[in-house]
This record gives sequence, structure tokens and C-alpha cells, in this order.
Amino acid sequence: MSGKKSSQGNASDQPSSRRDFLKDATSVAVGLMVPGPLRAESANMLPTVQLGAHLVTRLLVGGNPIFGYSHFNPMLDRQMREWFTDEHIVELLAGCERAGINTWQTSFNYDLKRIFPKLREAGCNIQFICLAASWHYDEKMGRSPEEVLDGTIKCAQAAMEVRPIGIAFHGFATDILYRAGKIDLVRTYIDRVHDMGVAAGISTHNPKILETLHEKGFGNDFYMAGLHYLSRHREDWIRDIGTVPVDEGWIESDRPKMVAAVRQVNKPTLVYKVLAAGRKCGSEEEKRAAIKWAYDNIKPTDATIIGMYPRYSDQVGETTKIVREILA
Repeated sequence: MSGKKSSQGNASDQPSSRRDFLKDATSVAVGLMVPGPLRAESANMLPTVQLGAHLVTRLLVGGNPIFGYSHFNPMLDRQMREWFTDEHIVELLAGCERAGINTWQTSFNYDLKRIFPKLREAGCNIQFICLAASWHYDEKMGRSPEEVLDGTIKCAQAAMEVRPIGIAFHGFATDILYRAGKIDLVRTYIDRVHDMGVAAGISTHNPKILETLHEKGFGNDFYMAGLHYLSRHREDWIRDIGTVPVDEGWIESDRPKMVAAVRQVNKPTLVYKVLAAGRKCGSEEEKRAAIKWAYDNIKPTDATIIGMYPRYSDQVGETTKIVREILA
């Protein structure tokens, strides 16, 4: 970290007049798209932060387990996908809402068009923040910066059918553009999402990219930041630890580097990989310590995203209890 940027940011990181105009013109329309009860805090709701025109609880339920992104191995991926039937998905999200979580964040998946009607029929009004990527729209699309931008915009457009309150540029997509020297293309994405009438976000796994985004000030409403740098290439691993891991590679030194960057940006940040994709869940004490560390080291205007796989225990009840006690 350079230390030259304060948490107040610079002039370029402030909302653009174009974005302000769009938000003023669309905030009422966006609010109408979200069920009424979500626009006010209930007695049971966890503490909230402001994200665009909406209140979002400081704990969001993540979607990786639902769609089989375990970040462990293909066997666990398959087990997650098989267990998460539509009925179990509805049970999880409705249970999260009852426990005080008002927002779900997940990557775009065409199954969402089938799942959301079932959620609403079950009386679940949970809000939705979508992570958009070209490969989620069409896995056959190329990975050049221009193709990633074009496909991710198309993905965001497809996501509008299920009425998200925000759509973020996928972390791996951001990292692709940055590595290619094309990070300025993200500005086009932000403008296009604002034209759709929803909050626009940018996700990344690399704290240096978060620093760069902050300095450039693309007019986005929020960030998403991974506590583990999962998009390293071989040369990055050699530089950072002197070898290449046999799997994704999870190292403890990533966490403090990312939260230091998170504290520098003056926009809400949704921090994910808080439990290192389950690696910090060996005991209740270890899980509590990891969650507390995250909240202690991010801004009061930030939130965490934690995926849940309640196949063997009441992860919803356990996690919300921990968060409620920490934030009290």
C-alpha cells in the first residue's frame, strides 16, 4: 500500500454527475422492484449498511455452495450441486431471511430464472446481488479483454430478469482486464449497469487492483473484495512464495493485505472468502475468530459474504448468531 491515499478517497472516486442523475431518476423504480418489507429494518434483521438505494445486512449469504463452487475439489462441487435441489435452495434462503439476513449474493446462473419464482411463491423476499461474468453468460466466449467486457455486459442484461439490486463485474474478469492493461474498460460496464437502473459494483481478488480502481474512480457504487488472492498466475506464486501450490493456494498473508486496501476505499465493500471456503471452520472458536477478524478490520460501511451448506449442521443459525454477537 502506498499510504498516500486516505480513506476519504480523491475527487475522481466520488460519484459522477451522470451516475447521480441516473440514481435520482431510477431510485424509485428500483425500489418498486424490491418487495416492500425489505425497504425497512425489521426487529430481527441484522445491522445494515447502505448500498445504492437499498439497505443490505452486514452479513450476506453467498451462493458458491448452491451452484457447486466449493473451492476444494470436484467431488465436493458435485456433492453440493446434488444436495442443493430447488427445495433446499428455497429452504436455505428463506431460513436466512428469518434469521435476519436480507440479501443473497451469487454469480449469474440460468437456473436463477427457475429458482426466483419458487422463492417468491414461498414468501421469501430476500434481495439479490449478482456477480456477472462473460463465461456465466456463455462459457464458449473468448477471454480477450474486449470479449470479457462484452460478455459480462450481456450477462448483466440477462440477470435483470430476476431483478437484482446490484450487479458486480466478476473478480476474475477484473483481474483479466488489469493484467492485460485494459482496466479502463470497466468504466463502460459501470455506465451500462447504471443505465439498467441498478447499483454497479466491481469485484477483485488482488488488493493492488482495488487500489487502482479507487484511484481511477469509475463511478461504481460498491466493491467486492476477496480475502484470498485466487487469481494468481504461476509467475505470481513464484514471486510471492517461491513455489506453485498443487491446488488454488490459500495463504494467511493475503488477508491483511486485502483489508488494508478495503479500508482505503470510500465505498461500501462486500468482503468474501472470510472463512477461506470452509478452511477456517474446524471448530466454532476458529469460525468465530475468522468472522470477528474480518469485521474488526473492515469499515463500518462494509459487509461480509459467507456461503452456507447446511447439510450437516444449522449453519444459518450458527453464523447469524456469531455475527449478531460480534456486531452488538
